[in-house]
Amino acid sequence: MKATIDFEETLYRRLKIEAARRGGTIRELVQEGVRYVLDLPPPSDPDKPKPDRAWFASLRKYAANADGNHDLPAIRRTIAKKRPRRA
Repeated sequence: MKATIDFEETLYRRLKIEAARRGGTIRELVQEGVRYVLDLPPPSDPDKPKPDRAWFASLRKYAANADGNHDLPAIRRTIAKKRPRRA
């Protein structure tokens, strides 16, 4: 199937250079780029917390008790205070 795509002049020039550098055609490079984009996982829901954000959010309760000092050593001391002692 054929399609017509309008590129900005500078973008098209870059595309031509990259295709030549790879020893291929513009068509091959565009197809590779489209496949790449289509094979990416779908974007996540922006309202859903990311796993690392959820982890940091769990530290808020400890940071609140860190006497206004929110650096990592202070948070670690607060966490250690709340942990039960190991036997």
